[in-house]
Amino acid sequence: MKICLINYRYFVSSGPERYLFGVKELLEARGHEVIPFSVRYSRNEPTPWADYFVPPIAGEDEVRFRQHSWTVSSVRRALERAFYSPEVHASLARLLRDARPDVAYVLHYMRKLSPAVLTALHEAGVPTVVRFSDFAMVCPQAHLVRADRICELCVGRSPWPSVPFRCVQGSLGASAVNAAAMEWARRKGYFELVDAFVAPSRVMVEKMVAGGLPAGKLHHLPTLVRARVPRPFGERARRVCFVGRIERIKGLVTLFDAWELLQREGLRGVELVLAGDLETPCGRSLEQRLRERPIPGVTLAGQLDEAGVVELLQSSQLSVVPSLWYENTPNSLLESLACGTPVVTAELGSMCEMVCDTQAGVLFAPGDPVSLAAALRVALDSPHLPEMGRAAHLLATTRYSPETHVKALLSLLEDVVYTRPAGAG
Repeated sequence: MKICLINYRYFVSSGPERYLFGVKELLEARGHEVIPFSVRYSRNEPTPWADYFVPPIAGEDEVRFRQHSWTVSSVRRALERAFYSPEVHASLARLLRDARPDVAYVLHYMRKLSPAVLTALHEAGVPTVVRFSDFAMVCPQAHLVRADRICELCVGRSPWPSVPFRCVQGSLGASAVNAAAMEWARRKGYFELVDAFVAPSRVMVEKMVAGGLPAGKLHHLPTLVRARVPRPFGERARRVCFVGRIERIKGLVTLFDAWELLQREGLRGVELVLAGDLETPCGRSLEQRLRERPIPGVTLAGQLDEAGVVELLQSSQLSVVPSLWYENTPNSLLESLACGTPVVTAELGSMCEMVCDTQAGVLFAPGDPVSLAAALRVALDSPHLPEMGRAAHLLATTRYSPETHVKALLSLLEDVVYTRPAGAG
């Protein structure tokens, strides 16, 4: 098959892009041709299809909204990408005309590419499967979190309550634009153009159905991770690590509070290492906190490459995933399983799905530093850490194996290609 793979970044930035390139490699290894469509950034991987990519909202080095230089041109383009971009429609229509793909697999497209992706695919008669990476189709803020707590006020209802709460970037204007764009997409029926949706977690299926999507179009397909060679626990450091985006919704304030509590309780000889980009508001806040109130044993390692992340996980006794939102099978937790490293994680959403009843980790009450401190203490004192590590690795090699995932994905893609009514689109 020829598969058009669409995502608003064509370089590894976070978990969704690791998934993109992992799936691309698996599909190509099975003889399928993958045709990418994305935004033109300077960090993109090389591809012969790059000429079809669309310009970024601002500069080619300005990937995230907080990095954008706002000019009249970039504001206009941002509004078009939020609602509907003729520029994106024209570029994708040209690609579809020249490449003639059999099916499209769409990852992130909202806000940086726009629903024009869906109309261009529909008009070209290309069956379309959309994979969810967050809750942006039912929540203007995309994470179902407000004031560090789960909020589902807009799910299946109007998106407008998000505006007075300034849910998007703490901005009244950004919140109003996102709410209006969501309402516009619903009224225009853009999501009805999709043949099937992929949800990596059951909680995602539940919230999307609650948000109004037809259950018959939703397919729970656990994501993938490549298993690593686990390191014996006798060779691991007495260390707990966090790997991921340094953002408040990741629960890092809760983690710091819990670690301070453990120090007051007398925990010694255990290191806490955080790996992630510190050039974020949360990263700078954590650095300032450590300067003003140092916490023994805490190291901010900064951004690590893939090899560095694997080495950190393989050499640690535990990883911690303290997120405040439901997540969607977070890459940090998957990589921990792949390395055979037990996980202490919040009893919430997809994290609970992944660890509950598996013996691969310990759960704690989300957002509760006392509960997290207790869970870390239990895990660190457990004589069963090696068994927990083996259970974690088993999950990676069975439920989340690349072979299991690509087989199910190809079955779905073939299904939408061969069962789509003649003349649809």
